[in-house]
Amino acid sequence: MGIDIGTSSAKTLIIDEHGKPMAEASAKYPILTPASGWAEQDPESWWASVKEAVKKTIRGSKVDPRQISAIGLSGQMHGTVLLDRGLKPLRPAIIWADKRSQSQCREIYERVGKKRVLGITCNPVMPGFMAPSLLWVKRNEPSVFERVFRVLLPKDYVRFRLTGSLATDVSDASATLLFDVKRKEWSTEIISNLGFQLDSFPEVYESTDVTGEVSKEASEETTLPIGVKVVAGGGDSPVGAVGCGVIKPGIVSSNIGSAGQVFAVLDEMRVDPKFRIHTFCHAVPGKWYIQGAILSAGLSLSWFIETLGFEESLRSGDVDLYEILSKEAESAEPGCRGLIFMPYLIGERSPHLDPYARGLFFGLTLSHRRAHMTRAIMEGVVYALKDSLEIFKELDVKVDRIVARGGGAKSTLWRQIQADIFNSEVINVEVKEEAAFGAALLAGVGAGVYRDLQEAVEEAVKVKGAKYPHPERVEIYEHYYRNVYRRLYPLLKRYFRLL
Repeated sequence: MGIDIGTSSAKTLIIDEHGKPMAEASAKYPILTPASGWAEQDPESWWASVKEAVKKTIRGSKVDPRQISAIGLSGQMHGTVLLDRGLKPLRPAIIWADKRSQSQCREIYERVGKKRVLGITCNPVMPGFMAPSLLWVKRNEPSVFERVFRVLLPKDYVRFRLTGSLATDVSDASATLLFDVKRKEWSTEIISNLGFQLDSFPEVYESTDVTGEVSKEASEETTLPIGVKVVAGGGDSPVGAVGCGVIKPGIVSSNIGSAGQVFAVLDEMRVDPKFRIHTFCHAVPGKWYIQGAILSAGLSLSWFIETLGFEESLRSGDVDLYEILSKEAESAEPGCRGLIFMPYLIGERSPHLDPYARGLFFGLTLSHRRAHMTRAIMEGVVYALKDSLEIFKELDVKVDRIVARGGGAKSTLWRQIQADIFNSEVINVEVKEEAAFGAALLAGVGAGVYRDLQEAVEEAVKVKGAKYPHPERVEIYEHYYRNVYRRLYPLLKRYFRLL
C-alpha cells in the first residue's frame, strides 16, 4: 500500500507485485489561511483523511487486508509539525506554501552565513521550509516554542499515528534546511546556531527502511492488520519520481501539477553555486537529485479557466474543461503569433527566487483568440521549466530523455510542447498517482517483495507512449525562448517590485 499526504488530499492505493493497481481512493482536507500569505493545515485532518481513504481502498480492492505486506509513505515537503510532550500538535502545521517567514530567511543567512548554508544544506533559504518556519514560531509564538518536544514533517505525523514511532527519511529531511545533505544527517551547526535542540528532530532512515509496524490503536481506526510493516518513504517529489521510474542518471522528470518541477538523479552530489535550484537526497538509497521548481504551472491554466469565466460558458454536463481548451489550443500555431506568457502568478522560485515576480501576457494583438492564449500559457509553463533544464546542462547533469508527470502528462498537446521546447524525447508512463505508487514500490522493497528499486521499477513501471521533437517547431520555440522569454524577466524585475 502507498499513502501520499498531498497539499489538498490524502491518496492511497494498493498494487500487486507486478504494479497493477488493485484499488485507490482519496479524501480531501482544507488549507487554512488565517492571515495573508499564511498557509497551514491541521495534522489531525491528514490523519482523518488517511483513515477514510485507507478504508475505501481496502473495500474497493476486495483484497484480504492480511495480504498487505507493507505500507510506504509519501508527503508534501518542507512542512513543520510541532508536538508537545504528550505528542499532541501544539498548533496547525505551517506548510510549504506559507510566505510569512521572509525576515527569518534573512536571519538564517546572517546567523549561519550564506556560503555556509549552501555548503551544508545545498539549497537557498526560502519561506515555507522548516528552518525559517520554526524560527518564525520561536520569534512570534514563544509560548508555543517553549513547549515544543518534537518536530516532524507532514507524512511523518501520519507515520506516528500509524505506528507510534517518531522517524523520518533522508529525502524529506534534506528539504528542511536543517540537514547536512552530503553527510545525510541533521546539521548540529545550523540547529544550534538557530537556537533549536537536536533531540527535537526524529531519527533519519533511508526511504526503503522499515521504521515501525501498524499499532493496535491504528488497526482499530483504519482496519489495517496489526503488525503491517511501515517503511520510511519520502518527500512527494522524489517518491513520485520513483513511481515514474526516474531512479538513475540520464532520465529526467518534468512534472506539471499545480506547481511544476524538473528533476534529475545524481550519483554524486552536485550543487548550483548561484542558488537558483535545489539539491536533495533521493528516495533511492545512495542517490541525490537536483530540482528546479516553478510555483504556477497547472495553476496558471486553472486561473485562466476560473477567473475569465470560461468555466461557466463551457460547462455543460460532465465535461473536462481542460480537455476542451487543450483541443482548442491545438488549432493555434506554435509560438502563438508572438504571444508569450510568463507564469509568475504567485512569484517564482527557480531560477529567480523572486516573490515579487508577476505573471503577464506579452505581445497581445487583435488577432489573438482564446486558443492562442491557452496555448501561450502551456508554452510559457514549459519555457519556465526549461530555465531550470538549462541550469542542469550548465552543471553537466546528464539529460537523455524526459518523463512527463502530473496533470500536464494527460494532455497530448502539453506533452508535445514539452518535446518541442525541450528538444527531447518525452515519455509518459501508466501511472496516475505517481507519489502513492512510488510509496507502494518503496514498501515492496522494504517488505522484500523486490530486491531493490531497480527491480521494482523494471517490474511495475510501464511506458505508455512517447512524443518526439519536430525540427521546425524546435526552431520556432528556440527563437522565442532565447530572444524574448529569457530577456523579459531581467527587464521587468524592478517594475515587479514597484507593483
